Amino acid sequence: ATSSAARTLVEMLPLKSAMLIKSWQSLLAEVDQKVGVVPELGGTSVGVKRFGPELERRTACKRQFERFWESSYGLALADKSDNPSAKRLLVSELDIDGVKRGPSTAVYACLSSPASMALVERPADGGAWSVLSLPLNPQERKMEVIVAAEAATLESLCRAAEEAGAPSLRVHGAVRVTLAGDDEQLGLSKATEVGGADGEGAVGEWWGCKF
Repeated sequence: ATSSAARTLVEMLPLKSAMLIKSWQSLLAEVDQKVGVVPELGGTSVGVKRFGPELERRTACKRQFERFWESSYGLALADKSDNPSAKRLLVSELDIDGVKRGPSTAVYACLSSPASMALVERPADGGAWSVLSLPLNPQERKMEVIVAAEAATLESLCRAAEEAGAPSLRVHGAVRVTLAGDDEQLGLSKATEVGGADGEGAVGEWWGCKF
């Protein structure tokens, strides 16, 4: 991967991230309807929707935004309960590949433009950190800027994982399909181990991330 300037990473309260992703959902709907302008009709004209692979990616992004909201709002409710750890186990959106990841999941954000957030599982046993969601402010339309922001966010997460003593960072397959960058740009490589960090017999596709 081409090293990019890592972004300033902060941990964010789940409730705050839920509120932010809710606003991004509205922006995503607007941007998908107004993805460009028709020069002949003036600067405020509405272009056509995105199509082809980019439409597929943004459709995956829409689903990711929905899952991120459900997850972060569920974590926020759990954290306000009398037994946060037990309630976090019940966040169904974070039951991924047969593993209940809620208790170990945190929210990170890079708030420089374009802003990004990430749901990251940080296992208590010191295992690999897992990126479970990585939405980006949908108002940004320039692909090179989107890719650079994705790469910088992943690089920052790699550094945070290393500083915390985690052996590696990995990205879930459901996140990979939402990313605009290719594997080389994002420091990704398909994980080949069976089970891996989730134990023998675990299912799911993962990409290792390294800068």
